[in-house]
Amino acid sequence: MTKTQTQIVELIAQLPLAERRELIEHVQQTGLLDDSFYSRMTPEQRAQLVEGIAQAERGEVVDGNQAFDRLAERFNFKRP
Repeated sequence: MTKTQTQIVELIAQLPLAERRELIEHVQQTGLLDDSFYSRMTPEQRAQLVEGIAQAERGEVVDGNQAFDRLAERFNFKRP
């Protein structure tokens, strides 16, 4: 372990058992041990993702071809 890791472990060891368990649970639940796309998202990005999923579930969607046509028009490029 690195010096920093050793110091962290020593600090955690000083906590009462219940607090150590609470800390470990928090680390697991917040995704700090994960290296996934979702775990690297900010709270704002997660909220946007949740809202986007909710919109799709409500049927508030746009046809993909229409979306690409709008982008092509907006940014002045031709679609194949």
